[in-house]
Amino acid sequence: MNKNVNLKTPALSPEEAADKYEQEPVDIAVIGAGPAGFSAAINARARGRSVVILSGDYRSSYMYRASEMNNVPGLLGRSGAEILDVYHAHAENLGAVLILGRALLIMPTSLYTEAGEIPGFQIAYGNRILSARSVVLATGAATAAPFPGEEEYIGRGVSYCATCDGMLYRQKSVAVIAKTKDAVEEAEHLARIGCEVHLFVSPSDLTRWGIQLPEDTFAEVQNASGFRVEGDGSAVTALAFGDDSIPVSGIFILRASISPSSLLAGLALDGSYIAADKSQATNIPGVYAAGDCTGKPLQVAKALGEGLVAALSADSFITETDKRLSDSGVHA
Repeated sequence: MNKNVNLKTPALSPEEAADKYEQEPVDIAVIGAGPAGFSAAINARARGRSVVILSGDYRSSYMYRASEMNNVPGLLGRSGAEILDVYHAHAENLGAVLILGRALLIMPTSLYTEAGEIPGFQIAYGNRILSARSVVLATGAATAAPFPGEEEYIGRGVSYCATCDGMLYRQKSVAVIAKTKDAVEEAEHLARIGCEVHLFVSPSDLTRWGIQLPEDTFAEVQNASGFRVEGDGSAVTALAFGDDSIPVSGIFILRASISPSSLLAGLALDGSYIAADKSQATNIPGVYAAGDCTGKPLQVAKALGEGLVAALSADSFITETDKRLSDSGVHA
């Protein structure tokens, strides 16, 4: 570790970090604020790397609601809330910044800095973009199975980001399946830019989220289940539900979490889990995975260890990239 690194550098506020790292890349973006994500952030900061954790509110997780946990070494009988709060405080104390937001899409790209062109990633969340040199996926185990036809039409009418893809459907009919609180805001965005929006949302969810729908905004609002994505082989043509269907050009499926393969195109899976080697590297250079998203056992101790390894691997990736650039005459 570089002894000149000040591990207690005052952290940027989430707003400052969002602005800063939209314009210039953060060293490591950690997607997910569970044990693996916090471990990756803590150990990346110990290597002197700038770190942003992008996640929904970790206090809404299953672990946070656990009244007592007895399988975390050294923390016998602590609640899930106590453990996660300690991990969060540790990461924050070292200078990692937690930005509340749902990662929608990760795009490998070239990043242009004052030092020159470097490989990296752009991560869409909400209506913003986060730039990063490396990514650690700590998204937890995927819990929602795709709807029939969903995976077949990803990128051909099925989308997970209204801000990213909404303009493709101006003056067209779209369906929004709202399974998370910010889905309603995204549906309103689609309506504002000229889409005819059919919103599917449960009244009980609206109550739980504390949301009252605006009047005269959506073409219709329905509570339905049993969704099926229909198409003509090349593009989406309809959303079916139960015995009914509506013709649409686009279907926005807005869940609390997105399947890894939908989040990052070309990401290799092992069943429903992310395939990662012993260095936690995925098949996408610069992208690492840790925790429950890599498979069983789904245990905190495993997540902490994998988060550590992923952070060290991401640090090495950046170091090696800088060395190659330096050897070629470009100074990063």
